[in-house]
Amino acid sequence: MQFKNIVGHKKVKKHLIESVKSNRISHAQLFLGGEGNGNFQMALAYAQYVNCEAPNETDSCGTCSSCIKYENIQHPDLNFFYPSAIGTAVKTQPTSRKLSKEWIEFLKCNEYFEMKDWVDHIGAGQKLAIINKYDSEDIIKSISLKNFESKYKIVLIWWPERMNIECSNKILKVLEEPTPNTLFLLVGHHTDELLTTILSRVQIIKLGSLQPSEIKEGLIDKEGIPEDLADSIANLSNGNFTRALELVRQPDGDELFIDSFQTWMRLCYTVDYLKLENWVDHIHKLGRIKQKDFLEYGLRIFRECMIYNYASPSLNRLHQKEARFNEKFSKFIHGGNILPIISLFEHTHTSILRNAYAKLAFMNLSLKMCNLLKSKP
Repeated sequence: MQFKNIVGHKKVKKHLIESVKSNRISHAQLFLGGEGNGNFQMALAYAQYVNCEAPNETDSCGTCSSCIKYENIQHPDLNFFYPSAIGTAVKTQPTSRKLSKEWIEFLKCNEYFEMKDWVDHIGAGQKLAIINKYDSEDIIKSISLKNFESKYKIVLIWWPERMNIECSNKILKVLEEPTPNTLFLLVGHHTDELLTTILSRVQIIKLGSLQPSEIKEGLIDKEGIPEDLADSIANLSNGNFTRALELVRQPDGDELFIDSFQTWMRLCYTVDYLKLENWVDHIHKLGRIKQKDFLEYGLRIFRECMIYNYASPSLNRLHQKEARFNEKFSKFIHGGNILPIISLFEHTHTSILRNAYAKLAFMNLSLKMCNLLKSKP
Protein backbone atom coordinates (compact mmCIF):
# COMPACT_ATOMS: atom_id res chain seq x y z
CA MET A 1 0.00 0.00 0.00
CA GLN A 2 1.36 3.40 -1.01
CA PHE A 3 0.25 6.76 0.36
CA LYS A 4 -1.02 7.80 -3.06
CA ASN A 5 -3.63 5.02 -2.95
CA ILE A 6 -5.17 6.29 0.30
CA VAL A 7 -8.16 8.62 0.04
CA GLY A 8 -7.61 12.04 1.67
CA HIS A 9 -5.53 12.77 4.81
CA LYS A 10 -2.83 14.78 3.03
CA LYS A 11 -1.59 16.43 6.24
CA VAL A 12 -1.22 13.08 8.01
CA LYS A 13 0.73 11.63 5.08
CA LYS A 14 3.07 14.63 5.09
CA HIS A 15 3.59 14.37 8.85
CA LEU A 16 4.44 10.66 8.67
CA ILE A 17 6.90 11.15 5.82
CA GLU A 18 8.60 14.01 7.65
CA SER A 19 8.93 11.90 10.80
CA VAL A 20 10.78 9.20 8.83
CA LYS A 21 13.03 11.68 7.01
CA SER A 22 14.00 13.34 10.30
CA ASN A 23 14.48 9.95 12.00
CA ARG A 24 11.74 10.63 14.58
CA ILE A 25 10.10 7.22 14.42
CA SER A 26 8.18 6.28 17.55
CA HIS A 27 8.43 2.59 18.42
CA ALA A 28 4.70 2.36 19.24
CA GLN A 29 2.00 4.33 17.39
CA LEU A 30 -1.78 4.26 17.42
CA PHE A 31 -3.48 5.16 14.14
CA LEU A 32 -6.82 6.39 15.41
CA GLY A 33 -9.91 6.96 13.27
CA GLY A 34 -13.41 5.76 12.52
CA GLU A 35 -14.07 2.58 10.57
CA GLY A 36 -13.75 3.09 6.85
CA ASN A 37 -11.64 6.18 7.47
CA GLY A 38 -8.38 4.77 6.12
CA ASN A 39 -6.40 4.39 9.35
CA PHE A 40 -5.48 0.76 8.62
CA GLN A 41 -4.40 1.70 5.10
CA MET A 42 -2.36 4.60 6.48
CA ALA A 43 -0.53 2.35 8.95
CA LEU A 44 0.26 -0.16 6.20
CA ALA A 45 1.51 2.56 3.81
CA TYR A 46 3.65 3.98 6.62
CA ALA A 47 5.16 0.55 7.30
CA GLN A 48 5.96 0.16 3.60
CA TYR A 49 7.55 3.63 3.48
CA VAL A 50 9.68 2.97 6.56
CA ASN A 51 11.16 -0.18 5.00
CA CYS A 52 11.31 1.05 1.38
CA GLU A 53 14.80 0.73 -0.13
CA ALA A 54 14.43 3.90 -2.22
CA PRO A 55 11.76 6.19 -0.71
CA ASN A 56 11.10 9.52 -2.41
CA GLU A 57 9.81 12.83 -1.07
CA THR A 58 6.14 11.82 -1.18
CA ASP A 59 5.90 8.03 -1.14
CA SER A 60 7.60 4.65 -1.16
CA CYS A 61 9.09 3.69 -4.52
CA GLY A 62 6.70 0.79 -5.13
CA THR A 63 9.28 -1.14 -7.15
CA CYS A 64 12.00 -2.29 -4.75
CA SER A 65 12.05 -5.80 -3.34
CA SER A 66 10.59 -4.65 -0.02
CA CYS A 67 7.73 -2.69 -1.63
CA ILE A 68 6.77 -5.56 -3.90
CA LYS A 69 6.56 -7.90 -0.91
CA TYR A 70 4.45 -5.35 0.97
CA GLU A 71 2.11 -4.97 -1.98
CA ASN A 72 1.68 -8.76 -2.08
CA ILE A 73 1.24 -8.96 1.74
CA GLN A 74 4.14 -11.40 1.87
CA HIS A 75 6.95 -9.54 3.62
CA PRO A 76 8.63 -11.73 6.26
CA ASP A 77 9.09 -8.78 8.65
CA LEU A 78 5.44 -7.69 8.45
CA ASN A 79 3.37 -9.30 11.20
CA PHE A 80 -0.41 -8.85 11.44
CA PHE A 81 -2.55 -9.46 14.51
CA TYR A 82 -6.32 -9.05 14.43
CA PRO A 83 -9.51 -10.29 16.11
CA SER A 84 -10.44 -13.91 15.50
CA ALA A 85 -13.40 -16.14 16.30
CA ILE A 86 -14.57 -19.69 15.79
CA GLY A 87 -16.15 -20.05 12.37
CA THR A 88 -15.96 -21.98 9.14
CA ALA A 89 -12.21 -21.26 8.87
CA VAL A 90 -11.14 -22.28 12.40
CA LYS A 91 -13.07 -24.63 14.70
CA THR A 92 -11.08 -24.41 17.95
CA GLN A 93 -8.84 -21.86 19.72
CA PRO A 94 -8.86 -19.25 16.94
CA THR A 95 -5.81 -17.00 16.59
CA SER A 96 -4.37 -14.59 14.05
CA ARG A 97 -1.71 -17.14 13.13
CA LYS A 98 -4.32 -19.81 12.34
CA LEU A 99 -6.23 -17.37 10.14
CA SER A 100 -3.20 -15.97 8.30
CA LYS A 101 -4.20 -17.52 4.96
CA GLU A 102 -7.73 -16.09 5.21
CA TRP A 103 -6.33 -12.70 6.27
CA ILE A 104 -4.08 -12.42 3.22
CA GLU A 105 -6.97 -13.40 0.94
CA PHE A 106 -9.15 -10.81 2.67
CA LEU A 107 -6.64 -7.97 2.25
CA LYS A 108 -6.08 -8.79 -1.40
CA CYS A 109 -9.84 -8.67 -2.08
CA ASN A 110 -10.68 -5.62 0.05
CA GLU A 111 -8.76 -2.37 -0.11
CA TYR A 112 -11.14 -0.74 2.41
CA PHE A 113 -13.13 -2.77 4.93
CA GLU A 114 -14.77 -2.95 8.34
CA MET A 115 -14.91 -5.53 11.12
CA LYS A 116 -18.20 -6.95 9.86
CA ASP A 117 -16.55 -7.73 6.50
CA TRP A 118 -13.78 -9.68 8.22
CA VAL A 119 -16.21 -11.60 10.45
CA ASP A 120 -18.24 -12.54 7.37
CA HIS A 121 -15.09 -13.63 5.55
CA ILE A 122 -14.12 -16.15 8.24
CA GLY A 123 -17.69 -17.38 8.66
CA ALA A 124 -17.91 -16.39 12.32
CA GLY A 125 -21.58 -15.42 12.10
CA GLN A 126 -22.64 -13.37 15.14
CA LYS A 127 -19.66 -14.33 17.31
CA LEU A 128 -17.56 -11.58 18.84
CA ALA A 129 -14.05 -11.65 17.38
CA ILE A 130 -11.26 -10.89 19.89
CA ILE A 131 -7.48 -10.79 20.17
CA ASN A 132 -6.72 -13.37 22.84
CA LYS A 133 -3.91 -14.62 25.07
CA TYR A 134 -2.60 -16.94 22.36
CA ASP A 135 -2.15 -13.92 20.08
CA SER A 136 -0.15 -12.13 22.77
CA GLU A 137 2.14 -15.15 23.02
CA ASP A 138 2.61 -15.07 19.25
CA ILE A 139 3.33 -11.32 19.38
CA ILE A 140 6.04 -11.82 21.98
CA LYS A 141 7.49 -14.73 20.02
CA SER A 142 7.52 -12.78 16.73
CA ILE A 143 9.50 -9.85 18.14
CA SER A 144 12.01 -12.17 19.78
CA LEU A 145 13.14 -13.39 16.35
CA LYS A 146 15.81 -11.59 14.38
CA ASN A 147 14.67 -9.41 11.47
CA PHE A 148 14.80 -11.35 8.21
CA GLU A 149 15.76 -8.57 5.81
CA SER A 150 14.29 -5.18 6.68
CA LYS A 151 15.54 -2.48 8.98
CA TYR A 152 12.30 -2.58 10.97
CA LYS A 153 10.13 -5.48 12.03
CA ILE A 154 6.50 -4.33 11.89
CA VAL A 155 3.84 -5.58 14.31
CA LEU A 156 0.53 -4.24 13.04
CA ILE A 157 -2.40 -4.80 15.43
CA TRP A 158 -5.84 -4.13 13.96
CA TRP A 159 -8.62 -3.33 16.45
CA PRO A 160 -6.53 -3.36 19.68
CA GLU A 161 -9.80 -2.56 21.48
CA ARG A 162 -10.68 -6.22 20.98
CA MET A 163 -7.68 -7.40 23.01
CA ASN A 164 -8.94 -9.15 26.12
CA ILE A 165 -7.45 -8.19 29.49
CA GLU A 166 -5.03 -11.10 29.55
CA CYS A 167 -3.67 -10.23 26.11
CA SER A 168 -3.42 -6.50 26.91
CA ASN A 169 -1.50 -7.09 30.11
CA LYS A 170 0.91 -9.51 28.44
CA ILE A 171 2.05 -7.06 25.78
CA LEU A 172 2.43 -3.99 28.04
CA LYS A 173 6.10 -4.59 28.64
CA VAL A 174 7.01 -5.17 25.00
CA LEU A 175 5.05 -2.05 24.03
CA GLU A 176 7.11 -0.02 26.47
CA GLU A 177 10.46 -1.68 25.80
CA PRO A 178 10.37 -3.47 22.42
CA THR A 179 13.35 -5.20 20.92
CA PRO A 180 15.56 -2.96 18.75
CA ASN A 181 14.20 -2.04 15.30
CA THR A 182 10.67 -3.19 16.09
CA LEU A 183 7.69 -0.93 15.37
CA PHE A 184 4.26 -1.49 16.89
CA LEU A 185 1.52 0.03 14.74
CA LEU A 186 -1.90 -0.19 16.39
CA VAL A 187 -4.98 0.60 14.31
CA GLY A 188 -7.82 1.61 16.61
CA HIS A 189 -11.17 3.36 16.60
CA HIS A 190 -12.25 4.02 20.21
CA THR A 191 -9.73 5.16 22.84
CA ASP A 192 -12.29 4.70 25.63
CA GLU A 193 -12.20 0.94 24.99
CA LEU A 194 -8.41 0.71 25.36
CA LEU A 195 -6.55 0.32 28.63
CA THR A 196 -5.03 3.61 29.81
CA THR A 197 -1.76 1.73 30.34
CA ILE A 198 -1.68 0.96 26.61
CA LEU A 199 -2.64 4.49 25.60
CA SER A 200 0.20 5.86 27.73
CA ARG A 201 2.70 3.78 25.78
CA VAL A 202 1.78 4.86 22.24
CA GLN A 203 2.03 7.97 20.12
CA ILE A 204 -1.40 8.77 18.70
CA ILE A 205 -1.75 9.57 15.01
CA LYS A 206 -5.30 10.89 14.66
CA LEU A 207 -7.08 10.74 11.32
CA GLY A 208 -10.05 13.09 11.11
CA SER A 209 -13.23 12.36 9.21
CA LEU A 210 -12.95 12.27 5.44
CA GLN A 211 -14.54 15.24 3.70
CA PRO A 212 -17.22 14.65 1.05
CA SER A 213 -14.89 16.18 -1.57
CA GLU A 214 -12.17 13.65 -0.67
CA ILE A 215 -14.60 10.72 -0.87
CA LYS A 216 -15.94 12.03 -4.17
CA GLU A 217 -12.43 12.22 -5.62
CA GLY A 218 -11.61 8.73 -4.33
CA LEU A 219 -14.76 7.21 -5.82
CA ILE A 220 -14.11 8.72 -9.23
CA ASP A 221 -10.49 7.53 -9.12
CA LYS A 222 -11.12 4.00 -7.84
CA GLU A 223 -14.58 3.20 -9.22
CA GLY A 224 -14.73 5.38 -12.33
CA ILE A 225 -18.29 6.49 -11.63
CA PRO A 226 -19.84 9.74 -12.97
CA GLU A 227 -19.12 12.92 -11.02
CA ASP A 228 -22.76 13.60 -10.06
CA LEU A 229 -23.21 10.07 -8.68
CA ALA A 230 -19.91 10.31 -6.78
CA ASP A 231 -21.04 13.61 -5.28
CA SER A 232 -24.36 12.13 -4.11
CA ILE A 233 -22.74 9.03 -2.57
CA ALA A 234 -20.03 11.10 -0.88
CA ASN A 235 -22.71 13.10 0.92
CA LEU A 236 -24.52 9.94 2.04
CA SER A 237 -21.44 8.09 3.29
CA ASN A 238 -20.87 10.26 6.39
CA GLY A 239 -17.08 10.28 6.06
CA ASN A 240 -16.82 6.49 5.71
CA PHE A 241 -15.13 5.42 2.48
CA THR A 242 -16.01 1.77 3.02
CA ARG A 243 -19.63 2.80 3.27
CA ALA A 244 -19.25 4.84 0.07
CA LEU A 245 -17.92 1.79 -1.77
CA GLU A 246 -20.86 -0.27 -0.50
CA LEU A 247 -23.28 2.32 -1.85
CA VAL A 248 -21.59 2.12 -5.25
CA ARG A 249 -21.62 -1.67 -5.38
CA GLN A 250 -24.91 -2.27 -3.54
CA PRO A 251 -26.95 0.91 -4.07
CA ASP A 252 -30.09 -0.55 -2.49
CA GLY A 253 -28.31 -1.80 0.64
CA ASP A 254 -30.28 0.50 2.98
CA GLU A 255 -33.68 -0.25 1.47
CA LEU A 256 -34.43 -2.95 4.04
CA PHE A 257 -33.35 -0.65 6.85
CA ILE A 258 -35.45 2.34 5.79
CA ASP A 259 -38.58 0.22 5.34
CA SER A 260 -38.11 -1.53 8.66
CA PHE A 261 -37.23 1.71 10.46
CA GLN A 262 -40.31 3.52 9.10
CA THR A 263 -42.55 0.63 10.14
CA TRP A 264 -41.00 0.55 13.59
CA MET A 265 -41.40 4.28 14.23
CA ARG A 266 -45.07 4.18 13.13
CA LEU A 267 -45.75 1.25 15.47
CA CYS A 268 -44.05 3.08 18.34
CA TYR A 269 -46.09 6.21 17.70
CA THR A 270 -49.39 4.31 17.51
CA VAL A 271 -48.35 2.11 20.48
CA ASP A 272 -49.43 -1.06 18.72
CA TYR A 273 -48.02 -3.62 21.17
CA LEU A 274 -49.02 -6.72 19.24
CA LYS A 275 -47.41 -5.55 16.00
CA LEU A 276 -44.39 -4.27 17.92
CA GLU A 277 -43.88 -7.76 19.32
CA ASN A 278 -43.96 -9.18 15.79
CA TRP A 279 -41.52 -6.51 14.62
CA VAL A 280 -39.12 -7.37 17.47
CA ASP A 281 -39.28 -11.04 16.43
CA HIS A 282 -38.29 -9.94 12.92
CA ILE A 283 -35.33 -7.83 14.07
CA HIS A 284 -34.21 -10.64 16.39
CA LYS A 285 -33.75 -12.95 13.39
CA LEU A 286 -31.37 -10.53 11.65
CA GLY A 287 -28.48 -11.41 13.95
CA ARG A 288 -26.24 -9.24 16.09
CA ILE A 289 -24.18 -7.60 13.32
CA LYS A 290 -27.26 -6.48 11.37
CA GLN A 291 -28.90 -5.32 14.60
CA LYS A 292 -25.87 -3.16 15.37
CA ASP A 293 -25.93 -1.71 11.85
CA PHE A 294 -29.66 -1.03 12.15
CA LEU A 295 -29.19 0.95 15.37
CA GLU A 296 -26.40 2.96 13.75
CA TYR A 297 -28.73 3.62 10.82
CA GLY A 298 -31.39 4.90 13.22
CA LEU A 299 -28.89 7.28 14.83
CA ARG A 300 -28.07 8.64 11.38
CA ILE A 301 -31.74 9.29 10.63
CA PHE A 302 -32.20 11.11 13.95
CA ARG A 303 -29.19 13.29 13.17
CA GLU A 304 -30.67 14.14 9.78
CA CYS A 305 -33.97 15.06 11.47
CA MET A 306 -32.16 17.56 13.68
CA ILE A 307 -30.39 19.05 10.66
CA TYR A 308 -33.75 19.36 8.89
CA ASN A 309 -35.32 21.08 11.90
CA TYR A 310 -32.56 23.36 13.13
CA ALA A 311 -30.24 23.93 10.16
CA SER A 312 -31.36 23.55 6.57
CA PRO A 313 -32.94 20.67 4.61
CA SER A 314 -30.37 21.37 1.89
CA LEU A 315 -27.69 20.01 4.26
CA ASN A 316 -29.40 16.63 4.65
CA ARG A 317 -27.51 13.59 3.35
CA LEU A 318 -30.40 11.36 2.38
CA HIS A 319 -31.49 9.48 -0.70
CA GLN A 320 -34.92 10.18 -2.16
CA LYS A 321 -36.92 7.65 -0.15
CA GLU A 322 -35.30 8.70 3.11
CA ALA A 323 -35.85 12.37 2.32
CA ARG A 324 -39.60 11.84 1.87
CA PHE A 325 -39.79 10.04 5.21
CA ASN A 326 -37.59 12.60 6.94
CA GLU A 327 -39.81 15.48 5.85
CA LYS A 328 -42.74 14.05 7.83
CA PHE A 329 -40.88 12.28 10.64
CA SER A 330 -38.55 15.12 11.64
CA LYS A 331 -41.31 16.99 13.52
CA PHE A 332 -41.33 14.19 16.10
CA ILE A 333 -37.57 14.53 16.76
CA HIS A 334 -36.66 17.75 18.54
CA GLY A 335 -34.68 19.36 21.34
CA GLY A 336 -37.01 17.91 23.94
CA ASN A 337 -36.30 14.26 23.16
CA ILE A 338 -33.18 13.96 21.00
CA LEU A 339 -30.71 13.50 23.87
CA PRO A 340 -32.63 10.68 25.63
CA ILE A 341 -33.23 9.02 22.24
CA ILE A 342 -29.52 9.06 21.41
CA SER A 343 -28.63 7.80 24.88
CA LEU A 344 -31.19 5.01 24.59
CA PHE A 345 -29.97 3.91 21.16
CA GLU A 346 -26.31 3.99 22.23
CA HIS A 347 -27.10 1.96 25.35
CA THR A 348 -28.94 -0.64 23.25
CA HIS A 349 -26.06 -0.67 20.74
CA THR A 350 -23.58 -1.41 23.55
CA SER A 351 -25.86 -4.11 24.97
CA ILE A 352 -26.13 -5.85 21.60
CA LEU A 353 -22.33 -5.76 21.21
CA ARG A 354 -22.06 -7.38 24.63
CA ASN A 355 -24.32 -10.21 23.51
CA ALA A 356 -27.52 -9.08 25.26
CA TYR A 357 -30.72 -10.93 24.40
CA ALA A 358 -31.93 -8.98 21.38
CA LYS A 359 -35.67 -9.49 21.96
CA LEU A 360 -35.51 -7.93 25.41
CA ALA A 361 -33.17 -5.13 24.29
CA PHE A 362 -35.33 -4.09 21.32
CA MET A 363 -38.62 -4.43 23.18
CA ASN A 364 -37.27 -2.21 25.95
CA LEU A 365 -36.09 0.27 23.32
CA SER A 366 -39.46 0.17 21.54
CA LEU A 367 -41.51 0.78 24.68
CA LYS A 368 -39.41 3.77 25.66
CA MET A 369 -39.59 5.17 22.13
CA CYS A 370 -43.40 5.03 22.39
CA ASN A 371 -43.19 7.69 25.10
CA LEU A 372 -40.32 9.70 23.64
CA LEU A 373 -42.03 10.20 20.26
CA LYS A 374 -45.04 11.71 22.07
CA SER A 375 -42.96 14.18 24.11
CA LYS A 376 -43.34 17.88 23.38
CA PRO A 377 -40.55 20.16 22.06
